[in-house]
Amino acid sequence: MKKFFLVLLVSILLLFCLYCGKKGNILPPLVRFPQTAENVHVTQRADQIILTWQNPTAYEDGSTLSLIEKIEIWVLEEVAVEKEKTAEIPVEEFEQKAKLHAMITKEQLQESAAQEGSAQEQMVYSFDLSGKDKDFLSKKYTFGVRVKDKKRYSRFSVLMSLEPMILPLPPTEVAAAVFPDRIEVTWNPPLENRDQSSPPNIKGYNIYRSEGESEPQRLNDSLIEGEKYEDKNFVFEETYRYFVRASATDIPPYLESENSEGMEVVTKDTFAPEPPKGLISVAGQNVLSISWDANTEEDLEGYRVWRKEESAIEFRLLTSDLIKESAYNDGAVERGKMYVYAVTALDKSGNESHRSKTISDGIREGRK
Repeated sequence: MKKFFLVLLVSILLLFCLYCGKKGNILPPLVRFPQTAENVHVTQRADQIILTWQNPTAYEDGSTLSLIEKIEIWVLEEVAVEKEKTAEIPVEEFEQKAKLHAMITKEQLQESAAQEGSAQEQMVYSFDLSGKDKDFLSKKYTFGVRVKDKKRYSRFSVLMSLEPMILPLPPTEVAAAVFPDRIEVTWNPPLENRDQSSPPNIKGYNIYRSEGESEPQRLNDSLIEGEKYEDKNFVFEETYRYFVRASATDIPPYLESENSEGMEVVTKDTFAPEPPKGLISVAGQNVLSISWDANTEEDLEGYRVWRKEESAIEFRLLTSDLIKESAYNDGAVERGKMYVYAVTALDKSGNESHRSKTISDGIREGRK
């Protein structure tokens, strides 16, 4: 048995020696290309075509892309032909015909991110139409974005095309009013387009809101047809800023006017609850119990109970502290006297309702 294990050990050592140090085939270096830019969108605002996209954060093999050396924006400008409006341009054709329009270096990328306060991967670029007179109305513009690390370019992003339009001027006279359940924003329609032609090319409106340092967000899901919007998603004691754009298209991407003048709204809660309703009373042996229907306001804090003798003029507050329940037992009563009760409701901002309708009651003499 010892001889068998000795032979087996020698065999393993020989095999190990035969393959030890043997070189495998030489593999070519791994070539890594950045992933393409994503979430590319294009729209028009006033006399600017707005291009937005998200920079890649990884290579095509999934490894982390630590540095973008530059971003290139390529544009293909063509005469718009009716039958080609919905035709997609092949990438090969775009690469042959498009021209490099702008280049964003890594330094500019960092400066932009620092100035805008947004993530470095989120990018916006404006393509100016103002120097093209009305010549742009007969053109179709197709945009492609590609990024480069120190050595290699990504493939072009999804290509996005747009045919510009003459857009309306922005809405005017934006105003806002605060109600208990909404902020109501109103405005006047523009009277003409940017080129002074009329009537203005308006399909509807979009309203935008910001709070604090946040970027403005569109509030409406579908285009607003009138000149009023009710914002019901708000809280009191906050500051909101609104502006409105007129849209020349009724489906996304919306081709919009410039921003209207902004309207800042400080939402102070000055709205008192409704007076309590449904007061009833029950006379006990030595106590008068009153109750009422509970208020339904979301910011209700509590109630105050008021009382006066039937012959008195002024009410006196019975509850120095707010009561949370919609009922109260008054034990400080005298037999044979009639008392008049009323209740008020208060909210968390200290707003107090008017007094409720009164109710009268008393404990009769001889009651046991």
